Amino acid sequence: MGELLTDGILFVDKLLLSRGFDDYKWIRPGNMPVSYWVRMKCMYGCPDYGRNASCPPNAPTIGECKALLAEYEKAVFIHLFYDSGPKLMKDWVMRKQKELLDIEKNIFMHNMEKAFLLSFDNCNLCDKCTGSVDTCRFPYMRRPTMEAFGIDVFSLAKMLGYHISVKKDFKESTNRYALILVN
Repeated sequence: MGELLTDGILFVDKLLLSRGFDDYKWIRPGNMPVSYWVRMKCMYGCPDYGRNASCPPNAPTIGECKALLAEYEKAVFIHLFYDSGPKLMKDWVMRKQKELLDIEKNIFMHNMEKAFLLSFDNCNLCDKCTGSVDTCRFPYMRRPTMEAFGIDVFSLAKMLGYHISVKKDFKESTNRYALILVN
């Protein structure tokens, strides 16, 4: 079992590096801070709450999220940096989401069938989300964010030595983080 896990980690390392994702850290999902307050921020502060097919309330409960995370031994926490202004951000987000989904697929195809991406941003695969899981145009590509899973991304990033801060202006550069659960 350990040999398979090591082989899988080496494969993921090579895959990430070959795709230009060179700033990441391996973590144990059980060590990630999961808190109910994060979901409350979704419910009472995010304009996409209830309007995006991958966001709450279209996400599992916090208890279900904790149970799912407990099924994994490893995850890769990926740092993404954006510094090209607000006009180009949507295109950048869409491109990076598709790249990460392709990486998830490649990990899956390498006999790590439990690979699952938690995205760094709400699903932006469509110009306008239908807001419903029943009418989603890309149900096989739709992924929740870490925040939708109740993961305290700010605490996790700081715990791993990354810089993260609240942006006061869309013109500011931004540090974003994605997570791929792997076993």
